[in-house]
Amino acid sequence: MQSFDATGPRFVVSIARVPPSAVEPGSRIGRYRVVGALGRGGMGGVHEVEDAAGARFALKAPVQDLPGIDVAARFAREANALRLLEHPNLVAAVDVFVEGGVLYLVMEKVTGEPLSRALDFGPLHPRRALVLARQLLGGAGHAHARGLVHRDLKPDNILLVDMGGWERAKIIDFGIVKLEGDVAAAFGAAALTSTGVVFGTPHYMAPEQALGRLIDRRADLYAIGAILFEMLVGRPPFDHRDLHELLRMQAKAPPPELRAVMPDPAWCTPELAALVGGALAKSADHRFPSAEAMIAALDDAFASLNGMAG
Repeated sequence: MQSFDATGPRFVVSIARVPPSAVEPGSRIGRYRVVGALGRGGMGGVHEVEDAAGARFALKAPVQDLPGIDVAARFAREANALRLLEHPNLVAAVDVFVEGGVLYLVMEKVTGEPLSRALDFGPLHPRRALVLARQLLGGAGHAHARGLVHRDLKPDNILLVDMGGWERAKIIDFGIVKLEGDVAAAFGAAALTSTGVVFGTPHYMAPEQALGRLIDRRADLYAIGAILFEMLVGRPPFDHRDLHELLRMQAKAPPPELRAVMPDPAWCTPELAALVGGALAKSADHRFPSAEAMIAALDDAFASLNGMAG
């Protein structure tokens, strides 16, 4: 087993063969014993493992190559990305190692339910929605400051963790992360997505992402705006059974007016409407320029709810 120092400049590893991610319970991978399957992320199967002390973690192993996608390169990029991050609202990388020519990523095991499950019961209270959105912006802003764009923020990739009287949102699955600036240069990260290729989840894609154009951190802010809209309203801004029509709506159609679709329009203060509208602007240049700027608008929106009952 070869381990990598998290303070090093990059992982230098060649993965000639990407195996299936089916790992048998009871088997050992590196210094970890496999307990069972947890699920699957964008680029890998996820398994619960434990170390010699009995501590539990989530181990991610790359899936077999997918048509038109270099899974090994994307998986290595995710591992590189996670080791740069340390924030309470982001899943943490614990270990990265190579065994048998295969790169494995070990993360903290997060116990919680996805935000998508909470939304199955309908809209959230506006105050709760804003608190969660602020946490998402904190995590996203931390990643953006390190040159990372998540590119697939959605309710399925957000876990709600019970902290005993309050909840913490955790962003997971950096499988299609985009590296920017010095970080991309440091990791020798050539572009893995050509212009015109669409990656992400259509309901939460920024217009430029839906069109296959180059994106930056403002695409993540659009996605958080779409998630906030869904938390407030009970559905995402755009929905259609036809994928092409959904992408067209994301790219061209103005979002519904928030006050017209909120279950209780009395909660839709001008500040809240401005927050959501600013996040969902069609042009990236008309959106918030940073997570910090969006947090400032969110705090204004939260303060505007102080006089509301309930």
